[in-house]
Amino acid sequence: MSASDPGGLVPAVTRAVAILDTLGEAEGRPLSVSEIARALGLPKSSTGNLCASLEAAGMVARSGTGFTLGRKLVELGGRYLATVDQLRDFYELCRRSVHISRETARVAVLDGLDVLYLGRYDGTQPLRLTANIGDRFPANCTATGKAILSTLDPAVAEDRLRGRPLPGLSERSITSVPALMADLAATRERGYAVDDEEATAGIVCLAVPVKGFRTDSAPFAISVTVLKARLDEEFREALLKDLRAIAAGLENPMLPQGAPVGGG
Repeated sequence: MSASDPGGLVPAVTRAVAILDTLGEAEGRPLSVSEIARALGLPKSSTGNLCASLEAAGMVARSGTGFTLGRKLVELGGRYLATVDQLRDFYELCRRSVHISRETARVAVLDGLDVLYLGRYDGTQPLRLTANIGDRFPANCTATGKAILSTLDPAVAEDRLRGRPLPGLSERSITSVPALMADLAATRERGYAVDDEEATAGIVCLAVPVKGFRTDSAPFAISVTVLKARLDEEFREALLKDLRAIAAGLENPMLPQGAPVGGG
């Protein structure tokens, strides 16, 4: 739909939105009324009137002889971000992912030295013997826990762990602080955490940390859980690609929505 073809919408609104899009595409370079009108195929006089109205509303700002996007858009964007439900987006992004849509995925936060599971997505091949919403597990035994701990400064993480008993859930659980610190260093290096049968025999979890997109958001982690027998190197890389794409979508809800997530 062009600015001159409103398609049933109020023409002035359609044209105002087109002006904002055009200024956004300019990436901060001021555009004159003539440039905007030429880009949109609009009369210069009506373009000038719309720019003046947008300026009065704070949606655009005058810069020399041209216009740029205004601060009101930042305010509105902040209000939009405050309404975003990251759990809702987690389920939607999992559903749209190429591989994780068929698996079991979870989102968890760190609470002390435990992870608390806030969400669980069950795909077409769900695993029933894994944590449910509201369950707590020792962070040292889980991929989500280690992913979040890896975001801490190593000195802060070691101080938090020092003198605390580290429980084990299986024979492969990491129960010493030095071994866990080494695992966290490896996690930082590769960018994802692994629970290799450390919580449940025969089960592997991969997790990536997710930064909060607002200043009041605590870091959390998302994970995918699969049978170890299914996890060859190609499948591992495909799952990690999906996890990273979901994490990117959760960290930045302004990314385009609707397309399949991940792939590989």
